[in-house]
Amino acid sequence: MKLGVLIIGLCFLVFSQNILSQTNQTERLLLPFLDKESQSNVVVTHNLSGAGEPCPLKYTNVLSNTNLFTLEEQKTIREVFTKYKDVTTNSGPAGTELIGLYKTNFFVKIMNREEPIEQWVANFQYVNSKSREEIRFGGHGVLYASFRSESGDGYNAGFSSTGNGPSLLFTEVRNGLESGILADFENIHQSWTNDYRYAKFAGSPVVVYRQITNGLILGKYLMWNPENNRLILEAEFKEPYDFEKHRTDQQMFNGH
Repeated sequence: MKLGVLIIGLCFLVFSQNILSQTNQTERLLLPFLDKESQSNVVVTHNLSGAGEPCPLKYTNVLSNTNLFTLEEQKTIREVFTKYKDVTTNSGPAGTELIGLYKTNFFVKIMNREEPIEQWVANFQYVNSKSREEIRFGGHGVLYASFRSESGDGYNAGFSSTGNGPSLLFTEVRNGLESGILADFENIHQSWTNDYRYAKFAGSPVVVYRQITNGLILGKYLMWNPENNRLILEAEFKEPYDFEKHRTDQQMFNGH
């Protein structure tokens, strides 16, 4: 009798564990724009659903939040907010001189067709150091700048139109690879144009934040709803992760 009860108990325990395991697998949150098989070491706390959750104080999406940005990163990004407002193909940031200028054409796929894109590419040398800048000028107020020191450290800064106004995508670079933080800022100040040169990024919220090591995501990945600053995505990558390799066709964030 006791043996029978024990066997029944063990069977019930195994059955319960299987059910619990299946439930945990079902409820485990995943990032919808990355293939499921690659996310075994990704812990998702909030995913892209609804209007978002009230944002914890430690993730307040402002540049002054030291949980997200070091003081040095804050200083650099504030400089980037205004550094490129007056640059042209012939006149670079303060303290630089033009050392090269050329025009390039390439194609991008838009709605199943390829569209030609024309850019002017200007190279500037800093007068008092060996740092350099490559600045690409596109149409409609689009600009992409790559600042590099002699050692290969620096950042990439891309200004583009989101349809609701200009945005800034800032990415740190170390030893020639994206490393540090990636942050996307959305201009909240009303403007009559999408041209970034007329945007005021001071006080603008962060809408995307990633931590990167040697070109791979490692650490926090956060996203906020720019309309209400609520947290819509919180994930942590426990191991280095190749974002571009695993993104799916459903990715809708322009590489952010």
